Amino acid sequence: MDIHFLGTGSAYPGSERDNTSICFSNDEYHVLVDVSGNPCRKLKQLQVDLKELDAVVFTHFHIDHIYGLPSLLWGMWLEDRRKPLRILCDVRNERKLQEWLSTMEADQWPIAFPIEIETFNGDRETEILSGGGMTFSCFKALHSVPTVGLEIRCAGRVLIYSSDSEINARIGEYDHIDVLIHEATSARKAAGNHSSLVEIVEKYEVDRIGKIVLVHLSDGEPYEEEVEKLKSSKVIIGEDLMTQHM
Repeated sequence: MDIHFLGTGSAYPGSERDNTSICFSNDEYHVLVDVSGNPCRKLKQLQVDLKELDAVVFTHFHIDHIYGLPSLLWGMWLEDRRKPLRILCDVRNERKLQEWLSTMEADQWPIAFPIEIETFNGDRETEILSGGGMTFSCFKALHSVPTVGLEIRCAGRVLIYSSDSEINARIGEYDHIDVLIHEATSARKAAGNHSSLVEIVEKYEVDRIGKIVLVHLSDGEPYEEEVEKLKSSKVIIGEDLMTQHM
């Protein structure tokens, strides 16, 4: 499975990073988690065909995680996409998503591909999507609005994405995590409803984790200094357009 980082920034305006958005790809099946920045350009740079993206999953409905959707749909329409696109969100956000699509008037462009909206209960741990040998399940994240983290299993390996969240005891319950993608809005002192790099390495059992990739990063934070203190190659500072393999 390839993990493509379209953006790795936090909600704070950054000079070098787009807001966090990640595409998971395996066996020509592609799932985009949250949509920010210029998603069409980033997907093309990462060699993910706009006609072949299979699904979009929204972890929550804060602006920095959703605002790229109109641009994504517009680009797909211009490239004459025909394949249905699945969009998954928490049932509590379905009305917002429907209203937004209505405001875009996408049906009047007219989009030539079906948009299939699917919902899940973000307070319950459940499988929400599978394809290309990947299985996506959700669990409750600890944030200021309904938010889910994701468990992705592929070829016997486990990847966990925290989404926007405080340190989450649910993540600590795993016996082993091959790749942990975790938000680190700050390096040292955590902001409300978010996590810091220091908290991640102090509060999770790092020995149980193969690799930690930091996302949702903010300008001016001393991430490099803190990573150097760890003297470990396990912790990677995420970068836009980076690809990791699991």
